[in-house]
Amino acid sequence: MATSLFKMPFDVEKIKLNKIYESEDLKNAKITTLTCDHIKDIYGELKFVELHEDRPYTYTSLVTSIDGKIAFTDAPQGPLIAKLNQYDEDGATADWWILNMLRASCDGDIIGAGTMQAESDYTCHVFDQDLEDARIDAGLTPVPWNIISSLDATDIPFDHVLFHSPEIPVMISTSAAGIKVIEENIKNEYVVIGPVNNVKDVTEDMINLMKENQNKVIVIATGDNAPNSQVALYIMKKFGLNKVLVETPTYMHYLVSQGLMDELFFNYSCLYIGGQALSIGKFGKEFGSKDHPHTKMLSIHSHSDHFFYFRHKLIY
Repeated sequence: MATSLFKMPFDVEKIKLNKIYESEDLKNAKITTLTCDHIKDIYGELKFVELHEDRPYTYTSLVTSIDGKIAFTDAPQGPLIAKLNQYDEDGATADWWILNMLRASCDGDIIGAGTMQAESDYTCHVFDQDLEDARIDAGLTPVPWNIISSLDATDIPFDHVLFHSPEIPVMISTSAAGIKVIEENIKNEYVVIGPVNNVKDVTEDMINLMKENQNKVIVIATGDNAPNSQVALYIMKKFGLNKVLVETPTYMHYLVSQGLMDELFFNYSCLYIGGQALSIGKFGKEFGSKDHPHTKMLSIHSHSDHFFYFRHKLIY
């Protein structure tokens, strides 16, 4: 059954993309995902090359300037990199629709507590009714699990709309230190899984407890003072999350540093910013000349001469 969550119309003709490159890997990919008129008409077939046995397949979607900036210094809202492209406003809408397509195709969607603080109405639901209907037709939940990532839960705004939207399933991925903070501040019914520090400590009873309490906020506690992402992702996989979208750039960069990020959907708004404006991974440790990941291009789409959509496969 369709949700009552806010939807918006998308004009297929205005945001339709042109596929200008597809790798052989993607042409031969066997893992299909959702299919619906909007995906076929706007983007083309969306397939994945592989899944993992021990963790979800992870991917992110970001829009950047041509020099890799993700926000203006004087106007730090992320969507403005797309919206202020004066030569292709519809390209910005296509960028937003791609994020919705990737939300619709995932089982879980990771959001940062900082984003929740900045945007009190931020929810990782699908804004395109055609895409939500495709999820339902495929036997998925109408909304992917919204997974809040936090070191110790002290930065989570527990009055956020996510905690007041019954149609949105919510998880929190935090550390053992976050359990007490959640106990003292959360007003929702919740269940705690863990704390655990090793995948060997994850039991079938823990996973069954998650499955039995899907109507509550599920708290996954790994690590002591910061989450152990390898263990947290392992628990999510055993719970049934095969594909996870990561919407927080800081955590995305961290997962890259741990070799746990699979794909980057990087959309390029053809404007230049330069200087000290926020860049991807600015708050994390950079890679060095002797040790850095590479990528393989999987596909390239264009909307016009001013907006391009690149899909990268990370190589570690």
